[in-house]
Amino acid sequence: MSKLTRLLCLSLLLALAAATTAAAQEGVVLAFKFAPGDVQEYEMSFSGSGGLRAPDGEMGAMGMQGSCRAKVTVGEILPDGSARLALLLQRAEVQMTIGDQRSRFSFANGQVRWYSNGREQAPPEADISQMPMLGLPLEFIASTRGQILDVILPKVQDLAAMQQMVPGLGTPQLKNLGEPLFPDKPVQVGETWRRSVSVMPFGPTMPVTVTTSRTLDSYGDTGPMSLAKISGYSETTFRANPMTVGPSESQMTVSMPEMKQTLTSTEFFNVAEGRLVRADYISSLTTRVAFAAGEQGQQEAGLEARFSATIQAR
Repeated sequence: MSKLTRLLCLSLLLALAAATTAAAQEGVVLAFKFAPGDVQEYEMSFSGSGGLRAPDGEMGAMGMQGSCRAKVTVGEILPDGSARLALLLQRAEVQMTIGDQRSRFSFANGQVRWYSNGREQAPPEADISQMPMLGLPLEFIASTRGQILDVILPKVQDLAAMQQMVPGLGTPQLKNLGEPLFPDKPVQVGETWRRSVSVMPFGPTMPVTVTTSRTLDSYGDTGPMSLAKISGYSETTFRANPMTVGPSESQMTVSMPEMKQTLTSTEFFNVAEGRLVRADYISSLTTRVAFAAGEQGQQEAGLEARFSATIQAR
């Protein structure tokens, strides 16, 4: 190698180092990038176990595992930069056990199949072509910061009946679900951003409190990608005040004194393209439900579960 070549290589390395240092000092801009017509496919695998606690205190073991493939298509780009997205499930395979009962659900090529204890059962009498995520895309609006701003649900056939079950539910849309994944400013490696908010997606009688903490662990070029590794932890608590459900002759008072979910995450984000590459999640859920009917005293049931999931872009 000639001296001139060595000098050129050294100059190139120094320039690259200077550019990397400058980028690190300025911080990393974390944001999703949307373009109309873009399509992204994801593979997801998941598993979980837990138990159902009956009012008499008996615990019933339960487990679940499966995988699915989904497609997200970018539609309209809104003036604030957020996008209207469409989520469609392409295939799914789920196995569940509750006590000694085993069941399996599969979806592929527009067909649903259902098995119970190894024997195939008649599929549900429903028009799959009209079901969100299976026949029709589930539409939602997401911000560039990764917050779900709106979920557009299908038309509600009997809104009055639903309002009796869920007071305060007056619209077929759920707004501002979850927290933004990314802050509204550049982030330094090692920096942590936190938020704690209370939202009421199901009405004022059912407040949901969400606390999140996320950290940019690392950032650098990995092959053709500028990859950011982000670790996170969130805690969601929910409670439902006592409500009366059912016809007058057999009314039941139901409440949820406690619902707590925690989520630990590790995500890898392609900064240049503004896309999620891979994510690993571990979640735990604890729920207590109290109910009373007629002259019976209050009884409680509950659920404890732990799940893990991996999402991989394709």
